[in-house]
Amino acid sequence: MSNKKEKIAVVASGGGMSCSYAAGAIASLVDHHNFKHPDIVIAGSGSAGTLAYYAAGQHNKFKRIWLDLLASKKFINLSRFWKIIDIDYLIDTVFREKEPLDVRAVCNSPVKVLVAVTDYATGDLVYFSNKDRQDHDEVFEILRASKALPLAFNKRIWVDGKAYCDSYLSASLSAHIREAIKEGATKVIAINNTVKRPINETFFSAWVRVRGKKFRKHYYKQMKKADQYKVPGHIEVECIEPETKLPISTFQHNTKGLKETYKTGYNDMKTHKGVVKLLNS
Repeated sequence: MSNKKEKIAVVASGGGMSCSYAAGAIASLVDHHNFKHPDIVIAGSGSAGTLAYYAAGQHNKFKRIWLDLLASKKFINLSRFWKIIDIDYLIDTVFREKEPLDVRAVCNSPVKVLVAVTDYATGDLVYFSNKDRQDHDEVFEILRASKALPLAFNKRIWVDGKAYCDSYLSASLSAHIREAIKEGATKVIAINNTVKRPINETFFSAWVRVRGKKFRKHYYKQMKKADQYKVPGHIEVECIEPETKLPISTFQHNTKGLKETYKTGYNDMKTHKGVVKLLNS
């Protein structure tokens, strides 16, 4: 763990398949910086599973998951319009069977894991903690909820008697930085995978507009707060993000693009002088 006087958080944005960038970055954080146990990890959407595996000490599974198992039409199929992205395949086949996530290790980890979701009824941003789960299997349902993107997956996921889904709010990097600081983090390594895709944002905005008034009010208010959040001056934040356009986007999953994106994240973290300084100061 980090120095008792400091708390270090690792947070990552969502972004669908572009989150292979974060997977590479975190693998490099372990391989080249030997940083295995941050105090806090926070993510939602496409990065939530990666951070859970990281907290469980299973970063060695990243490559097969991202570069092999997710490069499949079983996961993303643009012609399967009623379920473009199959989150059940991700959770039940990949996370449970092919490359099993050690949920006991997640729950018993010294790392506090916060997974972001959006309340389907109210539009509120909610964080679930690994420290609150008596039934370890519930971790899978929380991850399923965090990745349940409206329109593309078309399911709401129930946890503790409430329905949740994915959204731009629960994928927001600035919201996760704010939550990390609220949890006491004094240093934050923030990984930004976000690839701007106007057509995706247009469809999602249309979905938000047909939601109830309460949902819209809460959702837009919290998005505005997240977007306008200013990091306090005494908090150290190092942001890792691609300098050039990634060869992958939310619903693209070709093996070549995934490999390039993963490698870019890996190399960006490896050579990031700010991260070295943050970890050694």
